[in-house]
Amino acid sequence: MKEFTLKKIFVWLMLTINLLFAFVIGLTIPLLESESNFNLGFVMIPLLVILNYVIVDRYHYYLKHTKRNEEELDANI
Repeated sequence: MKEFTLKKIFVWLMLTINLLFAFVIGLTIPLLESESNFNLGFVMIPLLVILNYVIVDRYHYYLKHTKRNEEELDANI
């Protein structure tokens, strides 16, 4: 159980950092000085979506793995 709690905290920390990164990108897009003001957004926002998917997928894997281990322990008792 302790291992799952540490993994859960790690996943929530990664999601928080990702959302803070998205907030910083949102603040800096209007300040860009280039021919196209949307270059950073077109690159970084899809990367943030992919990163969010990877983080949530890992969290889902941890949940399934922990539940399966608990079921195996209950079956052995």
